[in-house]
Amino acid sequence: MPQLVPPRAEDLAETLRQAAAANRSVQLVGNSSKRLMAGPCLDADVAITTTGLNRILQYEPHDLTISVEAGMPFAALQDFLARERQMIALDPPSWPQMTVGGVVAANISGSMRRRFGTARDLVIGMRFATLQGEIVPTGGMVVKNVAGLDIGKLMIGSFGTLAAIVSVNFRVHPLPEATETFLFTFGDLEEALVKRDSILRSSLRPWTIDLISPVVATRLGHRGLVLAIRAAGSTNVLARYAKDLEGANRLSGEEDRSWWNQMHEFTPDFLRRNPSGIVLRVLTSLTELRDLLRLVFGGCISHAGSGASYVYLRSWNSVGPLWRAATDKGWSVSVEFAPDEIRANRDLWLIPSTDAAVNAFAIMKRVKHMFDPGNTLNRLRLYGRI
Repeated sequence: MPQLVPPRAEDLAETLRQAAAANRSVQLVGNSSKRLMAGPCLDADVAITTTGLNRILQYEPHDLTISVEAGMPFAALQDFLARERQMIALDPPSWPQMTVGGVVAANISGSMRRRFGTARDLVIGMRFATLQGEIVPTGGMVVKNVAGLDIGKLMIGSFGTLAAIVSVNFRVHPLPEATETFLFTFGDLEEALVKRDSILRSSLRPWTIDLISPVVATRLGHRGLVLAIRAAGSTNVLARYAKDLEGANRLSGEEDRSWWNQMHEFTPDFLRRNPSGIVLRVLTSLTELRDLLRLVFGGCISHAGSGASYVYLRSWNSVGPLWRAATDKGWSVSVEFAPDEIRANRDLWLIPSTDAAVNAFAIMKRVKHMFDPGNTLNRLRLYGRI
C-alpha cells in the first residue's frame, strides 16, 4: 500500500479529492502511534500521512493561543512552549512520535483532565480537509470565540473517519512556578475514597487526583493503593497544600517530574510488556468509582476526580466480568488499546442502553454519511462501528 506524504494542506485536500473521485479507500494516519487504539486499521487503496505538515503557523503568547499543523510531533510542540514558560494542558500517554493531529483525532488525555479538561476544552479552532478537496476553517485564535455549533469539534475523537485535520488552534496555559506531588498510601479502598472525597470538598484545586492500584504502584516503586495529588503554583501555594495534605509523601523537583513521567509512560510500557494486553477506559460517576474498583484485581489508574478509569488486563478473557457489570450499571466502556486480532473481531465500545446514547450513535452515523458517503476514510476505525 503506497503511503503519500503531502507537504501542504492544499496537497492533502487534493489527494483526498482524487481518491474519493476514483472511489479509492484511504487510510489516514499521523505517525501511526495510535495503531492499537479504537477500531482496526484496515488496508486501503491509498495511505496518507500528515507528517509532512509540521509547522507552527501562528503563536500569540500574550493571548495564550497557538496554531500548529497536524503532523507536528506533540512533544516538540510542548518543548517549544516550555521555552516560553507555557504549555498545552494535555498529558496523554507518552509516545514520542505521536502527532498533534493524532492526539486530537483520538481525543486522548491524562491525569490533568481533572483540572483542564480534554481536547474539546483546549482546541479553539482548526482547519480540516474534506473528500471534496476543500479546506474548512472553524473556530479561530481567540479563547472565547465560538457562538453556536463549532463543526470542528466533530473531528475531535473521530479517528480520521470524517476528514483530515490539517491544523489545530490551541488555548495554552502558563507553566506554574513549581509543581509538587503528594502521595498517600492505603491498604483499604474505603479509606482512600474517604481521603479523596475530603480533598474534593476542600478549597484545594489540584491538577490531578489519581487513584492507583497496587499492581501499578509496584511498577512505580511504591506499595499499596496510592492516591496521587499533584499541585502547582507559587511557594506559598505549595506550602498550603503541604499543610492541608499533612502525612503525605511529598515529591518535589526531579522526584515530582520522574513520578509523572512514569505515569505517562505506563500505558506504552504495559503494551510493550504484554503483547496480548487490553486497556479499557471506563467512565463512571465519582460515587460509582467504588463499585468499579472493587471489580478490578489487576492494574488500574483512575482519574478519581473526573470518573475516567483505565483498567489494564493481560488478555481478553478478563474483560467479561467488567463488561457485564458495566452493562448492568449503565457505564460507558471502550477498548482503548488492544491487539489487532481483538480490535478486528470484538465489540470495542459499550454504549449505555439509554435513549440518549442510542440517539447519539444514530447521529454519529448520519454525520459520517454527510462527510463521507462512500465510506472512503478509515473504514471501521471508530471502534469497529463507523
